[in-house]
Amino acid sequence: MTKDIRTCLLAATVVVGGMLAFCGAALGSTTDALWQMEDPTKLLDGSGNNNDGTTINITGVRGFDGKGYRFDGSSSIATVPSSGSLNPGRADFALTAHVRFTEPPSTAVGDYDLIRKGLAPTPGGDYKMEILPRKSNTQAKAFCFFKDSSKTEGKIVKGPNLADGNWHEVVCTKTSSDVELTVDGKTYTNSVRLGSISNDEPVTIGAQTRSADWYEGDMDEVSVDTF
Repeated sequence: MTKDIRTCLLAATVVVGGMLAFCGAALGSTTDALWQMEDPTKLLDGSGNNNDGTTINITGVRGFDGKGYRFDGSSSIATVPSSGSLNPGRADFALTAHVRFTEPPSTAVGDYDLIRKGLAPTPGGDYKMEILPRKSNTQAKAFCFFKDSSKTEGKIVKGPNLADGNWHEVVCTKTSSDVELTVDGKTYTNSVRLGSISNDEPVTIGAQTRSADWYEGDMDEVSVDTF
């Protein structure tokens, strides 16, 4: 079932972002948040769960599907208040983002935060999707990280160099037995059993709450799904 759900989600986003809700309903998953990023002045949730957010210093660009967001690498961030639908608890869930950028994270920046809920010391665990530099900051690879309330961690960094100016789809998935990273349809897996993940922190997109890990590039069609 996990593989079928992921395949459907990937296929749906290729067609149109709004199809995620239909795909989720068809396969027993739930779209908890769907940020299509059409308006750079406000982050609207298309899932029906009212996970709307605020934006700072984001500009609009032609996106993966329709319009998208451009993050400037120094001050751009979108923030969504914490809610029950963004705290998966023990459920399996997936984070999806479409990204396009040309420069790997610099030594000064460290890494790019794409989606994050919680920080290292946050009670209840945390989850995030990042871009990490590789090969002396000449390449950039996707990274998934999940930590449960008992501080057990599941993480994986794999896949191709993403800093090539093309759109890429990145999916981070936590299941009952592993964590998975899917980049443009190819999946990499690490086995780990995680417990509940739930915290009171907001979801941030494009940076972390402590004004660090600024993403420089474009982003579109971001979602959180449980199944």
